[in-house]
Amino acid sequence: MNKNKRLLVGLVCALSVALVAIALTFALFHGYFDHGQFEIKETNWSSSARVAMVVERSDHDALGGLDYFVLIGDHVFSPTELRFAYHSDNVAFAAADDCVSVRWIDLRNLEVMCRDRSLDSRHINVRKRRVGDVAITYANIQDGTAAGAQ
Repeated sequence: MNKNKRLLVGLVCALSVALVAIALTFALFHGYFDHGQFEIKETNWSSSARVAMVVERSDHDALGGLDYFVLIGDHVFSPTELRFAYHSDNVAFAAADDCVSVRWIDLRNLEVMCRDRSLDSRHINVRKRRVGDVAITYANIQDGTAAGAQ
């Protein structure tokens, strides 16, 4: 094999390895390897046909335990959609507590609350003030600097 062919083969191999690494990294950070179980615990429909979902993610293989998060959509998500949404910027609220509940105040205002007690900011992983055109307010949930707070 001459020098140009070896160089071309080496370049193609390097490019292939780089593309595989990029694809694996993408898959890792977008939930393709997430073996957790996703179960919708509550749905609340608005009059504008939007649905707020409280979802439980459990993972018996990892030490993480349970996570409860809130999503807003135009339909009730399938387990696959829940997994991908969990690893996206679409999570409105996430906490390690099962007290999380939701209710629509009006068409563009959603209230996320903790039933029967106050939720400490140490248990909050994500707390957004807005998702798209939906404003989010909180009841019985401490204001704090959680990761992902916006």
